[in-house]
Amino acid sequence: MTQKTFSVLLETARYFSRETRGTVAILFAVALFPILLAGGGAIDYAATLRAKQTLDTVADSAALAAAEFAAQEYRNGNWNWNANAVTAGQKTFAASPNRAGVTVGAPNVSVAMSGQSMTATVSYAATVKTNLLKIAGINAMSVNNTITTSVTVAKYTDLHVVIDNSTSMGMAASAADENILQTKLGTTCFVACHIAAFAGSDNVASYRAAGATLRIDVIKNAVAQSLTNLQSSTASGTVRVAIYTFNNTLTQIFPLSSNLPAAITAANAVDLATDGGGTNITYALNSLNASLPIPGSGMNASSPKGAVLLFTDAVQDHELYTAATGVWANDPNWVSYSPSVYNQWDYQPIDPGGCAPIKAKGYSMLVLNAQYVITSTDLAEQSRYGDIANIVLPAVPANIASCSSGAGYFYSANSPAQITSAVTTMFASAANNMARLTR
Repeated sequence: MTQKTFSVLLETARYFSRETRGTVAILFAVALFPILLAGGGAIDYAATLRAKQTLDTVADSAALAAAEFAAQEYRNGNWNWNANAVTAGQKTFAASPNRAGVTVGAPNVSVAMSGQSMTATVSYAATVKTNLLKIAGINAMSVNNTITTSVTVAKYTDLHVVIDNSTSMGMAASAADENILQTKLGTTCFVACHIAAFAGSDNVASYRAAGATLRIDVIKNAVAQSLTNLQSSTASGTVRVAIYTFNNTLTQIFPLSSNLPAAITAANAVDLATDGGGTNITYALNSLNASLPIPGSGMNASSPKGAVLLFTDAVQDHELYTAATGVWANDPNWVSYSPSVYNQWDYQPIDPGGCAPIKAKGYSMLVLNAQYVITSTDLAEQSRYGDIANIVLPAVPANIASCSSGAGYFYSANSPAQITSAVTTMFASAANNMARLTR
């Protein structure tokens, strides 16, 4: 009921009060008080509801301030994080502008940590002064509520990004890219067509000039974009990144650092190897494990937790080419693993044994299987691709899963969109970039 409506009712009541006939006077006497009480109650109730909505917003802001302050203080190792966060919440609540006719006491603020969730609760009680209900002796109405807000405590994390840059990662990124190569360049070499073993054998520049995207391009662009996302996420300031590439051996191309812009530049510079020729995932992971320190709890900068993000097509071989000498040989660090194709190249799937020591050390292991694509054209050109398709690739999914830290830590993707989505998810998961939950 609006103030205008109530005024009309009041004027009508005055009219009936001037009427002296007995019946009207009696009815007026009986009905006047309930009419005034109902009208006044509606107006005062609406004002009280508006005051409660304002106080709820203030309490929500105070709870969020307390939770975020507590999370930051906790990460900084401040032993008094709880009391400081309570004070921050109380100050935020008290800083809200006073509302006429509303009396509110100091709120009760509490903060608690559970797992990676920092939860703040703000309870308030207030009275709202009435206007029209005073005729019934009701001078104020009470309002109260409890608001709870939680934020995820982004733990300090070291991300070790390992990118397969062996020649097979030079495959065309999609069927459309294969069509570009065949139409514009007249080539049907879609897999492992990049190594400067002889004049004209390094085809990457001509492939890209024709407008084709390679598998390595998709992965490095997705890594760079994921690092960009981290800069504006809840994990910003708590993440360090190291970037490695591997073919026969592991190479660190960016040392562990919190300088994400520099890491992005390094990721964008990743390209296929021009030396080595083969893929030795097991040796690369063993080399990585030897350099990794024991990770911590992640609750402060001096004790970061650790995660390894591995991006590979999951197929190994023992080829070894040395660009300086032009000599092909067998990889001396090669370890046979079943199932294997025993021929000139000795293809085999990723060996989960290479991941085991890293996981045992305490690292989360996230693995992307950027699927090794074999086309009918590949099969027609070289029989070795049939051996890979029939013997090696069927073992890859289970081995990728076993290499990872378990469900939710391994991904399989083929198209550029699928690969980009998987890489983005892996980074967000590893860096604890999780959404805030309120109320």
